Amino acid sequence: MDAQKTGKLINFLRSKKSITQKELAEQINVSDKAVSKWERGDGCPDVGILPVLAKVLETDVDALLQGELPRHEITQEEAEAMLREMEAKNPDSGIPEMDRQFVKPEVKIKMYDFKRPDYFGRNQMRDVWVCFAILCEKLKGDFAGIRKDLYSIQIVSVDQLTNEEFMQSIPQQAFFYSYDYNNNGFAIEIDPQIGKQLLRQDLKKYPELMECDVEFLQIAYVNSFVRRMQDLLYENTDKTISREEFEKPLTQKTLYARSTNEPGRQMCMLVSLEVVTDSWKGYINIQMNYYYCINVLSKLGFFNHDDIKLHQLTNIKSKHFEDNCFVEFGRFMPGTFNFEPGSIFLTDLKYGQPLNVVIGNEVRFKGQVVAVDENFGVRVSEVLPADKIVHYDEEHYIALRLGGRYLSDEDAAKVKEGTVFELGTECGYPLNIILDGKSIARGEVVVVDETFGVRICDV
Repeated sequence: MDAQKTGKLINFLRSKKSITQKELAEQINVSDKAVSKWERGDGCPDVGILPVLAKVLETDVDALLQGELPRHEITQEEAEAMLREMEAKNPDSGIPEMDRQFVKPEVKIKMYDFKRPDYFGRNQMRDVWVCFAILCEKLKGDFAGIRKDLYSIQIVSVDQLTNEEFMQSIPQQAFFYSYDYNNNGFAIEIDPQIGKQLLRQDLKKYPELMECDVEFLQIAYVNSFVRRMQDLLYENTDKTISREEFEKPLTQKTLYARSTNEPGRQMCMLVSLEVVTDSWKGYINIQMNYYYCINVLSKLGFFNHDDIKLHQLTNIKSKHFEDNCFVEFGRFMPGTFNFEPGSIFLTDLKYGQPLNVVIGNEVRFKGQVVAVDENFGVRVSEVLPADKIVHYDEEHYIALRLGGRYLSDEDAAKVKEGTVFELGTECGYPLNIILDGKSIARGEVVVVDETFGVRICDV
């Protein structure tokens, strides 16, 4: 019985039944501390308890012994029935209907979450992928002839996620190293089975991770891995700073990685490398801090596409129309505000509420923000009747504007609930702060106590 796998399965099945550790303990006549110990992977239930535990958790003993549910191939009919049941319990859980009359048929549309913004574009993640693919080839050369038990190492994904999501995804015990993560750095997590294999230890015989294991792995492999990685990243920058300045010292390590002391909602870029050995398969995850990507890699020219300036040519016979349709978080009374970078201005709009879609000086629609490929867009959630249209006739105002586009009167008349149209602003790009019709600053959308706000980036 694998304590880690069985513990995770017990936690999953208990949570699925919506019962507490104490309630489960009472039903199987053990202490809640015992249940907590199992779920942490620090021990296994006694064999004599397994039948009653399996009955309470509505599974079988073999599943608890294996630490995984028996596989079941779901038919198309079962999948559709499950989807209908989920939507009946929570009508808002499904994907809203999308009317695509104003967008290209091939674009991908998804709901956009400002608590989980898309800061890194497809091209940036591609640049990182190429760099780490080269790194994997170099590592294969390093291991060739030395570690015949290591079959392969390859990059399998580059993604963006929150710090909280990353910390929840890693094993309860893992080799974890922070290279100045909290100050423009990165962190490295190595699955325990891969770390133990590199140390030539039997994970089944020695399941616990000791402080000395972490230090030995760092000395034997991690430091050289980081040097290789930093060399490749630096070689792909413009080298406007020295190699020494580019280096990041190791400042923290822990056996139980549960916090990087970074805001849980802060985005990071995650690179996952798959390592296959003669007995295990696991992952090395490199979590690059948001500021490492923006303040270090981007400013040093790592993302090559940032240097490419694209200019759209306009046909001399075509008509040019200025944006007249804008998506805004609202319009507010101006005051004696000092728009200093770092300052946060809160709106009266709650997180989850729709934004205003303004045509001319009228709020004609309400809409939810979506991502249309890599650009912001809006999905109309409400077409306001004539008696509820908001008219802006104030001469002096502040507007927080996410983006805009041109929409003719004819097209505006076609808009209905579910209609999606694309804005001319990339996802994650700062919004414009408009004072009396002129852009005076840019800011990043934030959520403070479930209320939308904007943090000033530049003036």
